[in-house]
Amino acid sequence: MRSVIDGLFVALLVAEPALAGSILYATAASQQRIDGFCLGADGALAASPSVQVGTQGRLPRRVLVGKDVLGKPVLYVAEADRIEAFKIGDHGGLSSLGDTRAVRNPQDLALSPDGKTLYVTHQGFLEAFALAADGSLPTPPRGGSPDPFTSCIQGEPTNTFLDAQATSGLLYVSADDIPGRIAIYRLNPDGSLPQTGCRLNNTDASKVKTPDSERKRLQRPKAFLVVGDFVYVEERALRRLTAFRLQPDGTFCDRGKDANGNVVAESCGDIAYFLPTPACARRQAKKQRQQCAASTTGRILQYEGLVLHPGGDTLLGTEFFKGRVDAYRLKPEPRLAGAPMVRLPRGPTRFSEANPVMTPVKLTATEKAVYVAGGELDRVIALRLRADGVLADATPFSRTDEQTDSFPNDVAVATLLGSCQ
Repeated sequence: MRSVIDGLFVALLVAEPALAGSILYATAASQQRIDGFCLGADGALAASPSVQVGTQGRLPRRVLVGKDVLGKPVLYVAEADRIEAFKIGDHGGLSSLGDTRAVRNPQDLALSPDGKTLYVTHQGFLEAFALAADGSLPTPPRGGSPDPFTSCIQGEPTNTFLDAQATSGLLYVSADDIPGRIAIYRLNPDGSLPQTGCRLNNTDASKVKTPDSERKRLQRPKAFLVVGDFVYVEERALRRLTAFRLQPDGTFCDRGKDANGNVVAESCGDIAYFLPTPACARRQAKKQRQQCAASTTGRILQYEGLVLHPGGDTLLGTEFFKGRVDAYRLKPEPRLAGAPMVRLPRGPTRFSEANPVMTPVKLTATEKAVYVAGGELDRVIALRLRADGVLADATPFSRTDEQTDSFPNDVAVATLLGSCQ
């Protein structure tokens, strides 16, 4: 039997009994809580949450799963005025590990590769929190400065840092200054950021930290992914995804200037290394502009989230205004030895059935399924994936019941030590 929900066809399937390590957490943003839904052996969602925990702060908007030093899972939640940490129990229950307070309107969360440092983006500066052995956050000091972070990067007061991703030794962030950029900052050996004492309304230009590398003049970038030696970024103003090849050290090819300040050739060597598109290469030869794109898609609408399938060759994104999920199976790049799968196709390899009412926000992917925070539908939906990460069907195979007025805007899957209950 099939049913129509807000114009979206959904197969009514009963979730199989949950396996150990199978729970999905979703923000119930409008209700100030976190919902946890058990996952079946086939990846199907339980209809009702087995876990519902209120948050200390307002409007939870991001969730991220990490681990403590013993490998036990920890859930981090970005809220409107703080970051909160929860210990994830063996069966999926959540118990508070404390919160930071004094964090203003965080945009995104990212963990260092070793899981010992949590990075937070928002307006004016970046924060880093050195995590305790149990995964808890630093305790806010009593009296004096309320700043809970242990290191930071000072940005312009009018600039908002958006999405973030950390790799070994580098932190990548998208920024909405005009017109926009992807900035790269080198991390200290312990994962900390190079500054302390940052402020939201800083007016001292000498304290603004210049990125170690950046790709300027991107058109309103937000969602992006660093995959190997490529970065894939959404340029909202151009309505496309763009791919750039990175140098071996993970940085962009920044344009150089001579002693008189005139732009000269690329400062990092052979332009051909970066696989420029023909049109961009012609412009580069005439004007010596910044690093060329390696590939681009055709026109798209706004993506709220981008994730990489665990297989490594497929990008998945939520197209907010169309109410659908797009899958991009990367194509072989014949200009590289062995023709690796790194080139963007012109359009999605496959996309789900559109439902503009849904307003999908963030998403997360496992080998079997992609889970989408359904926004206005007040539910989470699941779409089955093929082995290569492309959508197996255009319609969801599983969904949660409606969680009235919850507006879920982010989801994360955690591996448990016991069965989900």
